Amino acid sequence: MRTEDRGLPKPTRTNRSTMGGPIGAPSPQQVKVHQIKARVAPLIDSGQYAIAIELLEEVLPLDRDDGMLHKMLGAGYAGMQNAQKATLHLRRAAELGFRDTDTLLSLASIYKENGNTHGSLQVVEKLLAELPADGRANRFKAFLLRSMGDPDKALAWIDTIHERVGPHPDTVILRAELLTRFKRFDEAQADLRGLLDEPKTTETHRRDAFFSLGKLLDLTERYDEAFDAISRANRMLPADEVVTPELFRERWSPEAIGAIPQLESPKNGDRPVFIIGMPRSGTTLTEQILAAHPSVATLGESPALNTLSRDQLPARFDTERLATIASAYLTETAPPPLRGKKRSANKVLRVVDKMPENYYYVPVIDRCLPASRVVHCTRDPRDIALSCFFQNFGTRLGWTRRLETIGNQHRLYRSVMNLWSETLDIEIFESNYETLTSDPRPSVETMLAHVGLPFDESCLAHHKNKSTVNTASVDQVRNPIYTTSQKKWERYEKHLGPLIEMLESE
Repeated sequence: MRTEDRGLPKPTRTNRSTMGGPIGAPSPQQVKVHQIKARVAPLIDSGQYAIAIELLEEVLPLDRDDGMLHKMLGAGYAGMQNAQKATLHLRRAAELGFRDTDTLLSLASIYKENGNTHGSLQVVEKLLAELPADGRANRFKAFLLRSMGDPDKALAWIDTIHERVGPHPDTVILRAELLTRFKRFDEAQADLRGLLDEPKTTETHRRDAFFSLGKLLDLTERYDEAFDAISRANRMLPADEVVTPELFRERWSPEAIGAIPQLESPKNGDRPVFIIGMPRSGTTLTEQILAAHPSVATLGESPALNTLSRDQLPARFDTERLATIASAYLTETAPPPLRGKKRSANKVLRVVDKMPENYYYVPVIDRCLPASRVVHCTRDPRDIALSCFFQNFGTRLGWTRRLETIGNQHRLYRSVMNLWSETLDIEIFESNYETLTSDPRPSVETMLAHVGLPFDESCLAHHKNKSTVNTASVDQVRNPIYTTSQKKWERYEKHLGPLIEMLESE
């Protein structure tokens, strides 16, 4: 789809009487479509996207001009991470008159997640032109500007909408984070404490505010207060239990792994580059360095491999299953067009998939995409653990909310990676955070050679790349490579005693 074609067309009107029968007397087809829509709505709400899509596709031929059918299909395909089909149906819904906030922001979100920030901003601007006081659209634009690497514009826009429609907890917190970035610490702290002192502030916003306050206090070297704020935030949600290494190794025994067949690399099977490791181990930095190369595109944190492989034991990965995974993965992760004058003439040779938890699926990668490349990010486990504890993952990664479960998760991760080393003949490049940040050039040169690309100077200036960043590291990767996050755990050593003992005993 060309950039200039991404504007939303004007809605069209449909004469419903042409569907058969007199006006006011629905046809059997209309009745069936209505019944399916009523049945599908709760399926989409509960995340049962595959079933919803199957039902909707079955009745779509009965009425291809039903905007709600397309809107629901767009939501279903978005839930399945099929951006192409989600975009197709959401655009069609808009053509048919569904220019509501839900539809257009869903479309804008898909554009944003797939790196088309121009298209995303265009959709939001059109929505705001029609509904200038729409709070969700205004807030979306603020977060979009920040993820695009425009903190000044994001801050100015927040101030504008606060004057126009009033403050909202989401933008108050975002504003405080931006003020913190600009070292306007007193203003940021006043905003956050004001939100925390407000009795009507929800638990979710209170938790987010504590996380932002903790990071501000850390930057101002008030470490005990920072740790207390982060601990209060984490205690607001329960922690998830972690699978034991013993149970994982029982399921993935050397014998079971050895029985998984080996496929020949499919066409374009050398295209994926998987970046794996613990969260907060430098995966986003590594991704952005690679993505700065003129022949590389990035998917961000793609759930594709997880969706295709999760909950499967080794015995399920037969030749047919592996071939299906390889084909579906390469189709779902086909490279987006590279944008910019320098990049427009370059062919995409590698596509980076930066989902850290894909370390669970290294045997699947090895057996169905053997020509792909794997980059394993490592870092001082004490800094990983502290960074995980300080990071607001929302409702994801529940093990990050307690120091004990962080230790258990790291123990599992190390056991899993050791298992693959013992049982698989796969080349994995280790990108060590401390080495990379201390002496970037040789590390980057070696990493590029591993993924089969020549060195390019732009990889050492990744922070100048204006691609969208949607992960927790959005602010850090906008800076040149730095070493100030090394040995950060030492500032909090007195709070981390038992956790450090767990990590050192691995």
